[in-house]
Amino acid sequence: MKVAIEGCAHGELENIYNTIKDMEVQEKMKVDLLIICGDFQATRNEGDLYCMAVPPKYYDMCSFYKYYNGDLKAPILTIFIGGNHEASNYLQELPYGGWVAPNIYYMGYSCVLNIAGIRIGGLSGIYKSHDYLKGRSEKPPYSNDTKRSVYHIRNLDVFRLKQVTGPLDIFISHDWPSGIWNYGNIRQLLKFKPYFKYALTGGVSYISKMCTLLPYTFH
Repeated sequence: MKVAIEGCAHGELENIYNTIKDMEVQEKMKVDLLIICGDFQATRNEGDLYCMAVPPKYYDMCSFYKYYNGDLKAPILTIFIGGNHEASNYLQELPYGGWVAPNIYYMGYSCVLNIAGIRIGGLSGIYKSHDYLKGRSEKPPYSNDTKRSVYHIRNLDVFRLKQVTGPLDIFISHDWPSGIWNYGNIRQLLKFKPYFKYALTGGVSYISKMCTLLPYTFH
């Protein structure tokens, strides 16, 4: 089984599928599954744009709506988790996951899927300590605050994953796993993205703690 991984989609589904198609031709193989690790931006209409926590200059419909309304169909089974740039009003309709368009599946707040014998766990959103122990009360129309807190991970999401027995083959999160920066050029990273310094000081350590109870092969 061939699996393609996309970091942040930012609504560019059409370009992603075209890139994979080119790779398939070059490598003479077929991709069976596409995993997108957040910032999917499932915007169906203009109203969805205003439910994303992004500056107005990034209000761009991109291409998801074409797959939603049936103009296009995803050529590859696609699964994704939520990040911090999402049409949160749409994803809130599927807290436990579901199909957002034909052949495109959202994994909900937290979920484990079995696809052709491969166990894949996913945790949507990003960690913020001040919201972690809260419930979920956000609903449209969002304020500037709730537009952001709606995608913050809750303890309940992690608790549900901890109930899973047996190891996973793949675990997906939008937050970085602790220590991943040690495998790259940290100095260059912080030069271009200085606000990532928070993530390098333990901001995502909860993932490491959780995964001691839920072992996986790839993250």
